[in-house]
Amino acid sequence: MLHLVDTGINEVLKSLNHEIRREILRILHSKRTFIPYSTFMDELNLPASSNVAYHILLLSKSGLIDKNTEGKYFLTPLGQRSALLLDMVTESESSVFSDVYLGFSTLNPFEILLGTWWIFFLVLGISILNYNLLIAIFCILVSIISIVLIIYRTGTLWTILLINNFIWIFFAPNNRHLLLTIIFTNLAGLMVLELSMDPLSPFFLIKIGIGGILLTLSILISAKYIYEAKDGFLKEKN
Repeated sequence: MLHLVDTGINEVLKSLNHEIRREILRILHSKRTFIPYSTFMDELNLPASSNVAYHILLLSKSGLIDKNTEGKYFLTPLGQRSALLLDMVTESESSVFSDVYLGFSTLNPFEILLGTWWIFFLVLGISILNYNLLIAIFCILVSIISIVLIIYRTGTLWTILLINNFIWIFFAPNNRHLLLTIIFTNLAGLMVLELSMDPLSPFFLIKIGIGGILLTLSILISAKYIYEAKDGFLKEKN
């Protein structure tokens, strides 16, 4: 079934469909500051007949650029994303950013979820090494396999740097708030369980109960993420 494209997107695509307008975006993106009209004329080095003012007007109408009270132009958030897209499309060699972004965009919901749970299994495995060696080794292996799978699926070793500090979540296609909630709930549960490793510690059963509740909540949120992600994927396919 054909879905009509938002007219705002049509305006953006129309604005990008000209070499001069693309070059204006490139200039603003590379300078990363407010630029007066005269700078465009100097950088573009075009004759007056090229009508640069008209191209700037079209970019402004489509919401890609704007100007401040001094009359200097700058990229809007939409313009920044568009300029970044142009860089990714036109660059002769792929950059680290484009490799990572494209890599994470290929992950399915289950693989994305592994990215939020791997550190839980790693920390849990290390924490219980002195208590249950078999379960500890199992948890650590699950963590390692998860990392290797994600690196293999994204196709870039740069994944290692991002997966360690959770910046990669902002590359996820949807439901980022659920992914962040899973991570923080897991970490909170681990902290509580870590404090209750000693059966003789005060409030041992209460700590175990709180830790169990937090991890159960994390599992339920994970199930919600999988359900919503799969549902969105199926709707998109249909």
